[in-house]
Amino acid sequence: MALRDHVRIARRFQRAIRIDSDLRNPQALEGFICPRSSAEILLTMGRHIAETGQAAFTWTGPYGSGKSSLVVALSALLSGETKNRNSAAQIIGRQTANQLWKLLPPLSKGWRVLPVVGRRESPTLVIGEALVAAGLAPKPSRNGWSESRVLEVLTGLAAENRSTRGGLIIFIDEMGKFLEGAAGENADIYIFQQLAELAARSDHRLIVVGILHQAFEEYAHRLAREQRDEWAKIQGRFIDLVVNTAGEEQLEILARAIESDHHPKKPSSAVKAVAECISANHRGDKSGLAHTLERCWPLHPLVAALLGPVSRRRFGQNQRSLFGFLNSSEPYGFQDFLRDAGDAALYTPDKLWDYLRINLEPSILASPDGHRWSLAVEAIERCEGLGGDELHLQLLKALALIDLFKERSGLLATAEILGECAHGYGPKQITKAL
Repeated sequence: MALRDHVRIARRFQRAIRIDSDLRNPQALEGFICPRSSAEILLTMGRHIAETGQAAFTWTGPYGSGKSSLVVALSALLSGETKNRNSAAQIIGRQTANQLWKLLPPLSKGWRVLPVVGRRESPTLVIGEALVAAGLAPKPSRNGWSESRVLEVLTGLAAENRSTRGGLIIFIDEMGKFLEGAAGENADIYIFQQLAELAARSDHRLIVVGILHQAFEEYAHRLAREQRDEWAKIQGRFIDLVVNTAGEEQLEILARAIESDHHPKKPSSAVKAVAECISANHRGDKSGLAHTLERCWPLHPLVAALLGPVSRRRFGQNQRSLFGFLNSSEPYGFQDFLRDAGDAALYTPDKLWDYLRINLEPSILASPDGHRWSLAVEAIERCEGLGGDELHLQLLKALALIDLFKERSGLLATAEILGECAHGYGPKQITKAL
């Protein structure tokens, strides 16, 4: 029986979340894992709002770090529907949910949520269109949306029904699109400062969250100094919170994404070796880590441990590249492997190397890792030229991957770890090859 008959990718991890269309979709949170770091971001926001009145934030994180899913989860948690609240509380964690409900009381009808998705247009116009699309405002007259009209509508919505509604939350996804457009056209972004100031004066009734893929100032680096200073003043109205999953959080997400019939009674020797190596360097829970790595089967445990660090490099896209890899039918991709592999095969490090080499090499060469990648490629080609066999190449590719992505992985290229990467060879053969 082919391996693809034993392994599935959970449906939740087969598409990206879009906040305007998925906000009220109950299936959007199906299978979502809220890492502890993301739950802490929500609590940090709640404390700022309740204790200081600061209510304007930016969530900054690379593509695929779970920002849009977090929007959907927080919206459900603060909604007026008990079923949605309970579902979100189960995902975020009951203790975190109870704290957030105290800090940001949803009351009986919950918080209103306005989802805005950025594009290279006037932010005022797009926010106005979002108000109409959400049924929160009528279409404007011939004069269209002005900044004063948008702010007036938002002020009214935030103040409505104080005894039954928590207030209004504005989520501005792809906020960077507005900033890119403004930087390219030398346009004004003063509306964001006005939104932040409006939120600060709202008596905890208006929250503004902008979602970015890179720091605010990165969008302004081509502007004149005077304009950069103006942008810095606007940025200062927002508290920036970094959304990015840690290594073990990504491993847990990976394990949840892969569904299989593989349920061994104890971890394999490869899993034990990788778990011990990571735990020794990161002082983590060895048994828990081994259990998580085993659930990533049929990924070799070294591949599972490396995919997080690979995805956090500049040429990667964090969780999105993790799931892109799992769903990829590109040469040497995971789906390509499942299609042809037998039911006992593992996706080993040499296959990951070949996948990166064939599909991502131009991006890697253009990244800060380009020089080290070129050295590794040269070493492998030299090995082939000197008559290296399959075993030599398996070991060398595994060593190259560990060396390239060892930062924060906790992995070291020990003889034991490399020996577990040489699939189908005995200890004497591996020692001789090394």
